[in-house]
Amino acid sequence: MKDDVANARPELETKPFLAHLEDLRWTIIRCVGALTVGIAVCAFTAKYILEILYRPYREAGRDPKDLFNIGVVDPFSIHMEISLFGGVILSLPLLLYFIGQFLLPALTAREKRFLAPIFLTGAILFIVGVVFCYTIVLKTTLLFFIGYSQYLGFTTMWTIKGLIDFEVQMLLGFGLAFELPLVILVLNLLGIVSSSQLASKRRHAAFFIFLAACCIIPSTDLFSLSVLAVPMYLLYEACIWVARMVERRKAAVSQGEGTPDGK
Repeated sequence: MKDDVANARPELETKPFLAHLEDLRWTIIRCVGALTVGIAVCAFTAKYILEILYRPYREAGRDPKDLFNIGVVDPFSIHMEISLFGGVILSLPLLLYFIGQFLLPALTAREKRFLAPIFLTGAILFIVGVVFCYTIVLKTTLLFFIGYSQYLGFTTMWTIKGLIDFEVQMLLGFGLAFELPLVILVLNLLGIVSSSQLASKRRHAAFFIFLAACCIIPSTDLFSLSVLAVPMYLLYEACIWVARMVERRKAAVSQGEGTPDGK
């Protein structure tokens, strides 16, 4: 048994504890370096990023010149917020790669095969969530609130910080929310949850998805919460379907190995 463990995880048997700490230190240094470069690039291009963030506002029929600034340090806060958010987006592939390099020696050969697709899928899902929010959700949400203000007879006068905070939190929230399928599928691959368990917990999942939307979305109105909660629940249903396919494939492989030819 001990030999099997050593063969499956040779790094865990041969590397001393201090060597693992050294690997962790270099992983953290690389991640911080990649994040710093991403933040620096976004800090120097903040004006261009602002123009990108203004686009949904323009598509909603408003002019960014109507926005105004109140706080003395608000411009600096906006600059830092844009730099941090953009830096995370730019450096995300490298961050996942460095983390994968650190985890790789601790995995079995079977687990290593899934590592690269998992991290790549995670980065793609995050970007898909951000793009989906930027191209569809932001314009729709801004139009809703502008129309709602007009319905109540209010004059729509938003601050620049209020708009940027709302958009950045929405983009980040959708990016993180779209990681839900990856988390569920990893749990399914590890045998922690099954497709039947996921299907039987639909009502619980819908409730917790709504709670998650309440925590992610920077608003408390039902419209904004539904804009995130509905796609998240549809992704949950898609996860059940994919999990069933994975389980059927596993069952087919197991049956093949159980035949006389597979012995």
